[in-house]
Amino acid sequence: MNNIAKTFKAVCLTALLMVAGSASAQYRYGGLLMDRDGMMSNDMFTLSQTSFGFGTARSMSMAGAFTSLGGDLSSMGINPAGLAMYRSNEFSISPMMGFQSAKNSAESYGENSRSRFAMSNFGVAFNLYEGSGSVVNVQMALGYNRVADFNYSYGYTSVSGPSSMPYRSINDAFVRQLGQGGVFPDANGLNYAYGDAYYWGGMLAYNSYLLDVETDELGDYWTSASRLGANASVGHTVGEESRGSIGEYDVALAFNVANKLYVGATLGLQVVNWDRQIYYSEDYLYNSTPVYSDGTPLPEGMAAQWMDYNQAVELEGTGVNFKLGVVYRPFASLRLGAAIHTPTYYDLNRTYQAYMSSDFHPSGDTTPALDDVGENSWVFTSPTRLMLGASYSFGRFAVVSVDYERAWYNGMRVKEIPNGFDIYPNEYRQEFKDNFKGSSTLRVGAEIKPLPSLAVRAGYGVSGSALRNDQALYYNRPLNYRVACYSAGVGYAFGRTTLDLAYQHLVQDQTSYMLYYAQDAATGAFDTASPLYSTSHKRNNVILTLGYRF
Repeated sequence: MNNIAKTFKAVCLTALLMVAGSASAQYRYGGLLMDRDGMMSNDMFTLSQTSFGFGTARSMSMAGAFTSLGGDLSSMGINPAGLAMYRSNEFSISPMMGFQSAKNSAESYGENSRSRFAMSNFGVAFNLYEGSGSVVNVQMALGYNRVADFNYSYGYTSVSGPSSMPYRSINDAFVRQLGQGGVFPDANGLNYAYGDAYYWGGMLAYNSYLLDVETDELGDYWTSASRLGANASVGHTVGEESRGSIGEYDVALAFNVANKLYVGATLGLQVVNWDRQIYYSEDYLYNSTPVYSDGTPLPEGMAAQWMDYNQAVELEGTGVNFKLGVVYRPFASLRLGAAIHTPTYYDLNRTYQAYMSSDFHPSGDTTPALDDVGENSWVFTSPTRLMLGASYSFGRFAVVSVDYERAWYNGMRVKEIPNGFDIYPNEYRQEFKDNFKGSSTLRVGAEIKPLPSLAVRAGYGVSGSALRNDQALYYNRPLNYRVACYSAGVGYAFGRTTLDLAYQHLVQDQTSYMLYYAQDAATGAFDTASPLYSTSHKRNNVILTLGYRF
């Protein structure tokens, strides 16, 4: 991958998300199905988005607007100063059910929904000290918060007609990529032992008998022309299944000073697990005899009928961060809060697998699976986050809370990359600066108590775009540019026990994207590309919290 870094610089200049390619020729490559051999800036952006994480049912029913409220175990992950409002010990546990559904711009195919049971939050708060001086009490808390959810499934199918060039086969992109990289078979063929996973898609296509090497006066060149008739329509079927989450284990300490000032800090250890299976199929559809571009029929049995391309990406590792917060009560009814979340320092290990099948392959239609399971450690930091909040209580009857969050996605940094991956940390840094910006999130929550033991809650939140440029430029991957949250819940207290139920509805708007493309670096024109697709996700979460004070 010696030439990838140079092309990467050209990509930055055109404000496109990171794609990989060779610098010496004229094309760059990307799309949902390509560039899976390494972590790109958009992968790190997705891992860093936690604008509406999870917590207790009470906090989630109010859209997480808890920077100034406190008195809840979710404060560990929002503003730890709020833990100092406890005057006793408390244990709570919050299981949840998540329901995801997807809507695609093309005709849906396969599963477009996923449901999953998970743990949203659990923890315990201890009253370490109770005094009569300026320090009223000291509170310690241990617990877990689910920070992000990666469980989703979507799929769709479409057809590109033979007249809709450049919307043809992914094999045409592989032709450009292999030729530009100077990757050609020798006397023994194209050996899978070739160490650069960047070229695996094209190598699999060659070994599935979908690509050929021909020679002219300039030398060898790659082609798919002898396998795919010029009059073929191409059916595209794609599906992605994703499983995983980010969970954070917290240790927090908070102080109450004169019932006016509350100060707290949290050390968080995150655990990341994210597994994706990406399936892609092409069907080559002919209304008549397959022909070359000059009208000459292909030899009988030489026209491809279908191919399947399967990829799997797994990420696992840990992250660590620190949170510091304060809450100030100028008078009894008003609380003002602020918290700073340091960047999360992630150390992740990545594995990758790919294989392909076609109607040409002689041994069971399927190539051997290629596995990239060696040393593949990625170290990067997420954005710094600033939280500001204010809440006002109307006696014991009601409370209204408003939060504002600012996250600087242009400040993400890559610290370490695997050996042999020639996109360097300073180039990732420029990529973040060119393509991302600070993003704002607003959360509003309210709680009404018609009875002393009964609480009714509602919330709304919206997270704005962190994309610096026009959304149309981000066709390399589907990326969230807006997330809206609608929530509601009820709570009931009986003695020392509390029972809270919350419902959260999330709408994720994403950029349109291509499955693959080969793009002229000088003109921006697409030599070959898939159609443009869009997918939107909706999530419905139901959380139940059982709490006990002792």
